[in-house]
Amino acid sequence: MTIETKILSKKPREESGSKTSRKYQFQKDLSLYILLKEHSNRDDYLFLFDFHEDLIISNSSYSLEDLECIQIKSKDKGNWTINDLTKQPKGKNSIIGKLYHNRIVFEDVVKSLTFMSNGTFSFNNLKSGSNSKTLTEIPALDLSDVEGSKCDDSIISEHGIKESEFKKLGEFKVTSLSNSESSMHCVGALASLINSLNPSSKINSQLAYEQVFREITRKTNETVGDKSFKHVSEIFKIKGLSRVQFIEFLKKAGLYKSVEEEWNEIKTSLELDGISHIELLNFKKAWRDMSARLIADSSSIPLRKLKNNIADTIKKEEINIAKLKLLGIVNYLYNLISNKSYGEYFTKCLIINSLNES
Repeated sequence: MTIETKILSKKPREESGSKTSRKYQFQKDLSLYILLKEHSNRDDYLFLFDFHEDLIISNSSYSLEDLECIQIKSKDKGNWTINDLTKQPKGKNSIIGKLYHNRIVFEDVVKSLTFMSNGTFSFNNLKSGSNSKTLTEIPALDLSDVEGSKCDDSIISEHGIKESEFKKLGEFKVTSLSNSESSMHCVGALASLINSLNPSSKINSQLAYEQVFREITRKTNETVGDKSFKHVSEIFKIKGLSRVQFIEFLKKAGLYKSVEEEWNEIKTSLELDGISHIELLNFKKAWRDMSARLIADSSSIPLRKLKNNIADTIKKEEINIAKLKLLGIVNYLYNLISNKSYGEYFTKCLIINSLNES
């Protein structure tokens, strides 16, 4: 049975109850904050909100790959201890037990199990010798033998399994997001992303945050345990947000540069370089094609290889292209690109796109 098939029949835990309290505000804000930070660093992704875990990130928008399972908890004061994390309320799993449940559901597809909070951790005798209260990331492998075993024993007891892989998969992280001002920090992160995508945008960051947050809230609050599905993609649509979908959402919200806006800027630069009318038309057609493919084929391996080839070439030739005009840079770099799997003008437009990103 594939993982996709398995989760069609495996109901998520804890879907009932109100999700309007401050702890859920923090959970949704932190999920959004992670999305904003990761958007520019990943070629593809799928964020699943409150589906078996507070947040699950897949490395693919179409399937479950290299899953990062993140349990989010806010803390008003004090530090987290191993006792806090392994304490088992009557009839319920401990925090660690709930987190490890993802390994049981998603099996070998799980890449990491992360407990994330605004609160710091007070662990005894880390193997690295570091003071846990000063660290923002602590791998479970760094726990002392005593505290590491306490986590494993709790997991084995709660789930009735023979052994635990928590030491290999587990990690503890402290977020910089404030418990009391999480929304304000998200507004700042979104403003930064909008500025990188569309520097000329006059969008009010607070209003933009409210638009994006509503989308996250809608997906978080949607339940799937009371529904039946024929294919896992139906669950992804309700509970997930892929890179392509997020870009489309940003465009509809007016937060992302339109293809026309981008092209008009490129066109002006090319015209200043004395480009011929016919060649300009070739660039215009290829620019639209490239823009569409970057969204529709974001997970394409050949396209990803070409993008990486271009990025590496730009980095190596930084000094040589420093004084060239745009058209000169494009032609110079194009002759050095070894990957010719796409058309000439498509590749040249991708070079311009990569130059803008870098």
